[in-house]
Amino acid sequence: MNRPYVICHMLQSIDGKIAGGFFREKQTLELAKIYSDISKDYNGDAIIYGTTTAQEMFSSSKTAPVLNQNPIKKIDYIYKNDKNKWIVVIDPQGQISFYQSVYQNTRLKDKNLIVILTENISSQYLETLKSLNISYLFTGKDEIDLRLALEKLYDLFSIKKLLLQGGRITNTYFIKEDLIDELSLVVSPVVSGEEKQPNIFKDCHEYIGQTFDLKQSDLLMKSGFYLKYVRK
Repeated sequence: MNRPYVICHMLQSIDGKIAGGFFREKQTLELAKIYSDISKDYNGDAIIYGTTTAQEMFSSSKTAPVLNQNPIKKIDYIYKNDKNKWIVVIDPQGQISFYQSVYQNTRLKDKNLIVILTENISSQYLETLKSLNISYLFTGKDEIDLRLALEKLYDLFSIKKLLLQGGRITNTYFIKEDLIDELSLVVSPVVSGEEKQPNIFKDCHEYIGQTFDLKQSDLLMKSGFYLKYVRK
């Protein structure tokens, strides 16, 4: 199977949290700039987010108007222009309310959007995506087939390097399917301790058993760390 090389790139606390109060600490704010620079240095063809992360970025109560509510065939829709970078969003049930001016978002300055869907989606939602020039791909009837999604991203959009910056649920989908090739971690020197905040992966209740080789470790800002692991 042809698929993109997947790099899970995350900023986390010492105890593995990827959200919460530790982001307000001075050390984390300083490291966030380095984290962003590392993201740019990877020069990936696309960044992929899960539903929750994408909702925070692109969802709004002022949604785009729907021009036509007639049934639409459940086939992939591909929109391309002169931009060759992408943001990919996993949204199995069509939960994200994209707003009409979504492409004014600074994250989309040089990128187009692709949404990964199941076939359990309304025609109204598909019509909204098409009206906003958002590509969408079907990868399963009721659940996302992640391997098929990656294969389509590779074949239809020439996405060969993919940065995974999801929440714990999306990250766990990838690690359970053995689809993470590299872990790129910026570690803030802060212990969160917040039980309700997510870790980089959620508890799978089973042993995953994947191992990675440490390829790089750098001290950042005297007390933070950058760790680069590559799948064995």
